[in-house]
Amino acid sequence: MIELKSVTKRFGSETAVDAISLTVERGELCALVGTSGCGKSTTLRMINRLIEHDGGEIHIEGRPIREFDGRLLRRRIGYAIQSTGLFPHWTVARNIGLVPRLLKWPAARVAERVEELMLLLGLPVEQFAAKYPAQLSGGQAQRVGVARALAADPDILLMDEPFGALDPITREGLQAELRDLQARLQKTIVFVTHDMDEALALADRLVVMNAGRIVQQGGPLELLRAPADDFVASLLGGDDRGLKAAAITRVGERMLPLATRPMPPARVSREATLHQALAVMFREHAERLAVVDGDDQPVGEISLRRIVGAGREGGGEP
Repeated sequence: MIELKSVTKRFGSETAVDAISLTVERGELCALVGTSGCGKSTTLRMINRLIEHDGGEIHIEGRPIREFDGRLLRRRIGYAIQSTGLFPHWTVARNIGLVPRLLKWPAARVAERVEELMLLLGLPVEQFAAKYPAQLSGGQAQRVGVARALAADPDILLMDEPFGALDPITREGLQAELRDLQARLQKTIVFVTHDMDEALALADRLVVMNAGRIVQQGGPLELLRAPADDFVASLLGGDDRGLKAAAITRVGERMLPLATRPMPPARVSREATLHQALAVMFREHAERLAVVDGDDQPVGEISLRRIVGAGREGGGEP
């Protein structure tokens, strides 16, 4: 869906992005991570030509982006940022409908799309449509920003620290909503964040950048288990990498079949993470848990030894 080939960007004598190559598959959520100034936001903004690249090529669906008019390209790519970028003197409904109006959709279709997205993002129309950004909480404003980015039903969504200014509880809630939205909509998303827990929780693939270059990319568990160097290991949590892996691994991936021995009284959902299973074990003073499905029926069991062994490829004792 998106391909960068030896892309370079310079600001004066400084090289912000240094000959990077990257492919983002259709329907993938790709997170760009790294320390401040590593080039991740610059990379994101080159994709929709908010910043022009100096060298290399960027393609969308096989076409060089410079074949597109810049304004038209940005209208077909959703863009959500930390500050939301909402127009303060426009209502919520008018803000969300901005891009469809620029694309000259019929008024009835715009109104229908605005209502659809407000419902999708938990913003009841009768309560929020006529409000202004100053009347919204941070989480509500961010929902409006995401709704506006999705308004023209783009295939590609670029997100630059979209939840960075929010409190932890609101942030976790919006992360969960984004996971649910992605499962339903299957957009191609490039997501910039400095929060590794957020990246690990959301991304299909992590792209780690340092000093304008890509130093490693791969699935979250792949990077946690085999970081390319000390920089990647440190960025991913250092000695806490095992705990971070437990926070994104589902119990259902590690559980064992039902045993003939008595079933443990304490239970955990197979959709819970290993981290959550550990929390239940601490609370219940248990080393084994029954694993249950959505109907609360036992389908397996998980042990402390099994969880501890999950950090090793293929492994762990029963």
